[in-house]
Amino acid sequence: MKKIYLLLLQSVLFIGLGQAQTGDAEVRFCGASEKMEEMRNSDPKLKASMDASRAELEAFTKNYIQNVYDPTAKTILYTIPVVFHVIHTGGIENISDAQILDAIVQMNIDYSKLNPDTAQIVPVFKPIAADCQIQFKLAKLDPNGQCTNGITRTFSNSTNTGDGSAQAAAVQADAGNWPGNKYLNIFVVANCGGAAGYSTYPNNFTATSMSNGIFILHNYVGSIGTSSAFVSTALSHEAGHWCNLAHCWGDSNTPADPGNCIDDDGVSDTPNTIGWTTCNINGSTCSHPGPDNVQNYMEYSYCSKMFTEGQKARMHAALNSTTGGRKTVVSAANLIATGVNNPDVFCKADFSASALQVCVGGTVDFTDNSYFGPNTWSWTFTGGTPATSSAQNPTITYSTPGTYAVSLTSGDGTGTDTENKTAYITVLPSQGNLPVQEGFESYTNLASSGNIWSVVNDAGNQWDIFNGAGFTGTKCVRINNSGQTAGTKDALVSSSYDLSNLSASDQITLSFRTAFKQKISTNSDNLKVYASNDCGTSWSVRKNLTSAQLSSGVQSAGYIRASSSEWMTTHVTNILSSYFTSGFRLKFEFEYQGGNNVYLDNINLYKGGIADDPLSINELQNTISDFNLYPNPTVGDLNVMISIPQAMNFDVSVLDLSGKQLQSHSIQGQSGVNNVVLDVNSLSKGMYFIQVTSSNGKITKQFIRQ
Repeated sequence: MKKIYLLLLQSVLFIGLGQAQTGDAEVRFCGASEKMEEMRNSDPKLKASMDASRAELEAFTKNYIQNVYDPTAKTILYTIPVVFHVIHTGGIENISDAQILDAIVQMNIDYSKLNPDTAQIVPVFKPIAADCQIQFKLAKLDPNGQCTNGITRTFSNSTNTGDGSAQAAAVQADAGNWPGNKYLNIFVVANCGGAAGYSTYPNNFTATSMSNGIFILHNYVGSIGTSSAFVSTALSHEAGHWCNLAHCWGDSNTPADPGNCIDDDGVSDTPNTIGWTTCNINGSTCSHPGPDNVQNYMEYSYCSKMFTEGQKARMHAALNSTTGGRKTVVSAANLIATGVNNPDVFCKADFSASALQVCVGGTVDFTDNSYFGPNTWSWTFTGGTPATSSAQNPTITYSTPGTYAVSLTSGDGTGTDTENKTAYITVLPSQGNLPVQEGFESYTNLASSGNIWSVVNDAGNQWDIFNGAGFTGTKCVRINNSGQTAGTKDALVSSSYDLSNLSASDQITLSFRTAFKQKISTNSDNLKVYASNDCGTSWSVRKNLTSAQLSSGVQSAGYIRASSSEWMTTHVTNILSSYFTSGFRLKFEFEYQGGNNVYLDNINLYKGGIADDPLSINELQNTISDFNLYPNPTVGDLNVMISIPQAMNFDVSVLDLSGKQLQSHSIQGQSGVNNVVLDVNSLSKGMYFIQVTSSNGKITKQFIRQ
């Protein structure tokens, strides 16, 4: 192969096969290279540095392979110190130490050609399948020379943002700076911006930065836990990029594109290819004799089994070049500084918990993460039952609301260490039964709510009390979006409510007021409403309000202070009987994408029928100023938009063509715009009616379920 095109700063591994899911985001191929190219071109200094780095490294690589590299030398072994930074909010993305250790084992198998399926390599490529003579080891000393197990854990909502800069910043603020020219930093997250993973190529601009590493979804790490054997080579692929390998089809994130035949990966023994997303081991493209190297780790084929000797040479060149700091990473001095070859001697007590927030009567599973080789444990659990334990991994019950400390002293018989975590476990107060009414009037800030409301926040602004713009009274909660970074997500989370006394036939409704203005019509901010029936262990989206829905189409270039005319009421009707537990919780998550401040007030959760209306008896159609259904036709949720001059109660019913009632929901309507969200997924395709009924009469409109 004769040339390699300018590599982007970040190469993104997109997994299209099976449309893998992570949270609410779909992992897919589209738009990655364009996004990375925009980032590269966003800063002239960055572009100039990358261009210079690329030219410098390519010249070095060519000379190294031609004049220095000895393919017969089998005694050279490059060791790369690794640190895994797990960024989480207490969910499944907080993967276990065992899953991380499994990932390191998998990487070393792949780079040493010890994978048992090498026998299945296509015969023409077997002679050039390489033992890359590269190994990965978890660091045992941190940048301050203190003992570490090579794993950090940071509680931050940045795990959900897909913003690598914010994710690296969150880890640095929490766990200190781990320079990218001393460690291969691997960030384990819940959202990689739509990708399964991505990595930085060697470049001098980011050489010492923590973000000079790999970002990867938790369910693509190793072969156990949240991951699987099917995607277990993803980290080996990304480490290839970190060692200056391109995809086999060249520098793009669009495999299977015929235009890739004119590109190249800079490696002499990988045939030109358009790239593969399926395992067609006999596939041949770009008019060369023989098959493509479909089984290469730098393909998207999902049957990766090998690196080539040419790729090995290119990686060794990167590890001997001063460009991007890789030579420093593998240097003998750095291996001593990071302690990768030190013996496993007990040095540190540490632990983690299955949850940091629980409901009254909830249990927490504690996991001993002490290192290395502890054999004694002495736990103290303030507020817990039992209050002490000598088990390695105890389970503790918490019965009284409050915030409590946990302490662990562990040892190996010759020495001990103690880890104290203050204000570690929060037991949420129960808010009792329905109805729930929250107007935020009694709080000076959310911290003063006594854990009735908490926030999950990244590095930007967050939900908090705002005085002077409440819909009723003077207070509400608000996010000041001035200066926010696009893509940031901020959550407001309730304590628990006891709905266990409800019967399966009960119908409840969640209503709340929002005020928001777009800056421009293309703003894509959104507010998602989640519900949990297990005290926040798992969450389900009940409603997603888009930017246009939140603002009712009103736009403003300035940051608003919500006025009475800007409030809209949303009624959510799909909180079904599966949520009728003692551990019911709510979460409001706002994603900023360029709009204005967002305000939230008057959160109500209620059941019941039509109460007496304050209005005089008139025809309902004369009372309602606006009555619309959208989208119509619909394939899922149906929004029933009703505008009324003052508060009134009404029922919203779904009828079939015969007039039979299929659903009915009692709504406590508020003055202004009311958006009643109906789940019509269970309806068969066809025509139906929405009927709104109050003591003032009835009004009906038709809709189509597609």
